[in-house]
Amino acid sequence: MSTTGQVEATGTDLRVFRGDAKSPLFGRVTRDGDSVRFAPVLPFVVGESYRVEVRSAAGAWTTLKLLVPQPETEVPAVTITPSPAVLPANALKLYLHFSHPMEQGVFLDRITLHRQDESIVEGPFRETELWSPDGKRLTLWLHPGRQKTGVNLNVDEGPVLTKGETYSLKIAASWRSDKGVALGKETAFAITTAGADHTSPDPKRWQIVEPKAGGREPLKVVFDEALDSAMLASALSVTRAKVRLSGAVQVAADARSWSFTPDDKWIAGAWLLEVDPLLEDLAGNNLLHPFEVDREEPVKTVPLTVVRFEVRG
Repeated sequence: MSTTGQVEATGTDLRVFRGDAKSPLFGRVTRDGDSVRFAPVLPFVVGESYRVEVRSAAGAWTTLKLLVPQPETEVPAVTITPSPAVLPANALKLYLHFSHPMEQGVFLDRITLHRQDESIVEGPFRETELWSPDGKRLTLWLHPGRQKTGVNLNVDEGPVLTKGETYSLKIAASWRSDKGVALGKETAFAITTAGADHTSPDPKRWQIVEPKAGGREPLKVVFDEALDSAMLASALSVTRAKVRLSGAVQVAADARSWSFTPDDKWIAGAWLLEVDPLLEDLAGNNLLHPFEVDREEPVKTVPLTVVRFEVRG
């Protein structure tokens, strides 16, 4: 325990008390520059509060209250979306979700992609490290230069994924939270691959499970393919008379369905499901155009995609 201030390094210039005790603890007081350090004879107790009294050069005493914090001991855990991880061969990204904010700047040393024979896929990830603001979700980009057909890396090194193969994404046991606690054991996620996907998502192929009026049961949208789970959290909204309805959104672990539970009860009548046209599937195709669009062709502009549904009494 240390503090700063204009004090002399003597035992009478700094005193430490446990809780509301009237007698100070026994210990050694030393000074290093402007810092004064107190080393107790007996260790401080985790979770206990202490009172520190410091005397300035002018002779006035200042009281500080301290709490010895509990050390971070909870082991972090990690999950993946989509789960199960069934990806098109030209998939661009998936997400790792951690229970705690994680150590950053090390993901290329902590994640490996293995084939069925346990050989490592070299250079599978884009080096860009993109974390959510809370440090718990990592966007794991499969290298687009290898996943996009016809570009140099795709021709020279081949795609990251091959149709019909099974891979293992391994997360190292040594990866630590920002509090220094490691995962403690290696975590592996199976990835299976289907054929390449070069088609834009189409809301006409989605199934809407409509709620009934007078209640708060969720509106559910079932997709014909897995979509980008992070984008789904904000890409869909429910409106009526140009007013956006407030409520809670839930995205399924496999990213193949989305549900919305309103804060207020449903009212009978026509409603709109508005969809951001930039919403992507796992291969980066959005509602406007496929990922591998011909750049010489004019790109169509759609301000918003609207799906109508009916709430019945």
